[in-house]
Amino acid sequence: MNFFLTVKQFFKRSPLWKYLLGFWILFASFFFIELFTFCLLKPSGASGLGFGAVWSLMLAGFILCLPRKAAKITYGILYFAIFLWALAQAGYYQVFDKLMWLSTIGYAGEGAAFLGDVLSHFPVLWWVGAVIMIGIGVLVLRFFPVTPAKFLSRLPYLISGVAFLIGLCFLPELVFLRDRQVWGTHSEYKQSSSYRAIYKTMYDAKKVFDITGIYQLTLRDIWVNELYPLTPAYRMAINQQKHRVDQYFAQRGQHTDNEMTGVFEGKNVVMVLMESMDDWMITERDTPTICRLMDEGIQFTNFYTPGYGSARTLNSEFCMNTGIYLPTTGSYVFDYVTNSFNQSIASQMTENGYSAKVFHYNDPDFYSRGVFEPAMGYENYVCYEDYTDEKNDLYSDVYLFDNEEIKEDFFRDGLTFNTIITRSAHLSYKYNEVLSAYALRKYPSYRGAYGSEEEDCARVKAKLVDNMFARLLTELEANGQLENTVIVAMTDHYTYGYKDMEELYGHSGVSEELLLEKTPCFIWSADGPSMEVSKTLNTADFLPTVLNLLGVDSPYSYLGQDAFDPNYIGFALFPDGSWICEGVAYKNEQILMNTQNRSVTQEEITQMAALSSEFRTISNLLLTCNYYK
Repeated sequence: MNFFLTVKQFFKRSPLWKYLLGFWILFASFFFIELFTFCLLKPSGASGLGFGAVWSLMLAGFILCLPRKAAKITYGILYFAIFLWALAQAGYYQVFDKLMWLSTIGYAGEGAAFLGDVLSHFPVLWWVGAVIMIGIGVLVLRFFPVTPAKFLSRLPYLISGVAFLIGLCFLPELVFLRDRQVWGTHSEYKQSSSYRAIYKTMYDAKKVFDITGIYQLTLRDIWVNELYPLTPAYRMAINQQKHRVDQYFAQRGQHTDNEMTGVFEGKNVVMVLMESMDDWMITERDTPTICRLMDEGIQFTNFYTPGYGSARTLNSEFCMNTGIYLPTTGSYVFDYVTNSFNQSIASQMTENGYSAKVFHYNDPDFYSRGVFEPAMGYENYVCYEDYTDEKNDLYSDVYLFDNEEIKEDFFRDGLTFNTIITRSAHLSYKYNEVLSAYALRKYPSYRGAYGSEEEDCARVKAKLVDNMFARLLTELEANGQLENTVIVAMTDHYTYGYKDMEELYGHSGVSEELLLEKTPCFIWSADGPSMEVSKTLNTADFLPTVLNLLGVDSPYSYLGQDAFDPNYIGFALFPDGSWICEGVAYKNEQILMNTQNRSVTQEEITQMAALSSEFRTISNLLLTCNYYK
């Protein structure tokens, strides 16, 4: 009876229209954020708007049950924090066609230098939405609803908040009912592609957003990726999952020697990670040296570099070194720096008598390379910045050989394993960008040569990378090491910084974004075989393939497989569940490519979906279990 009396007093002292108006104002402001992300991220369904509406109602209720000053402060903090996160997510999606986890903020420092170039990718709607959301937040704070002084008079707001919170607990189960209608009896496929599986496993942030919207995605991210890993239950579960990894490798079988085993045994190794060197950028006109190395060496014509995790270059760099992709779970990869990386290529080469070092222009703090490279088995990370104060020196990848001290370190005594990370082809592709401007000063004829600013810049930058390979060959010969060295090279990712996507599709000769992920990979030695390998491969295959060619008998099982293993069919599996295998590319329930015009059965689609899910899971577990310890 007292409760009903309190409610009656509430509406008597605070008319119903005031109660509803204040509630509606806060609800509308929070829901506009969901609408903004919905318009820019274009989800596959509208269920996220339902989650967003309930979240907005719940937040409005809980905030208004506080005293007015506390409610105003709480609203300001929550609104602008959510607004900035939604803005960042929408912007990130414009560039990478995927969403972030909260842990991605840890990589923000590495991307800050390219912020201006990235912002140029954002559509007008992004900027307009940002201005509108700022305006809404300021206006609501300026004219914040009056709340009753006594708590009992604010009780209806609390009741509303609790009611909508309870609704959120049941809402996912209502959405999961859709699975029965869509997937039917395809149980294996359902395990990896149903709404329930996507929501529970959290393997792809964009797919979770499509189901739940920005608020629920963020809550799931905080719990699954930030809080739950701190619990004893999580650690117990991870220890149990080691057996799952053992079973995965046991079912696949052990690698056996083949006709390519040891063809480069005993040679020095130069491993090159070519920043942003897309396949269309390699031509006889612009990159004659790279073309020569490909023609004379082993060229992998269907090599894909899927973008796992949230940092494209680091993802490929980490995988080529360790055989593991960055986590898709939202975990911060640097949290695993204390893991054992005995399986890494540098550790294995060191075990076989090599001296291993990394050479790059950038500061050791960038991607924590000064810490991570030694953790992966390298003696140290050689940074060009430590040897010069002249900026122009750092714009050229050949500075490695221009500086006598660095060059002497590169050509040190004994068996050597040297990794070079190039810089020249990095985004962006504008005349006034520092790397482009430097390249155009050296080769002014490229300005206007190809009909578009972006293409001019991309191709002149590719020429600088080619210069590095030409200089490498010259220096190897001058030091008497040309005949005793093998060069292995791969690109970290396609030119995602290219703004004109239609033009990029034309350059690459594809019509789907998934197919852009095919990038150059080749291996060359003066007396090595000349051949093309058309098998579909992925970044994780790089490490076991190189070890096999070098005759290194690693005791470890790897996520990827040797390209020359006759029992390996070859495939590229992507974090969103897409896959490419035997000439077929499949994404979002559609066949995007079928170069062999072969029949693709539902059974094959089901099997590949299960394989893709397990592959992604095992890659994550290799890190979280510290499997190679």
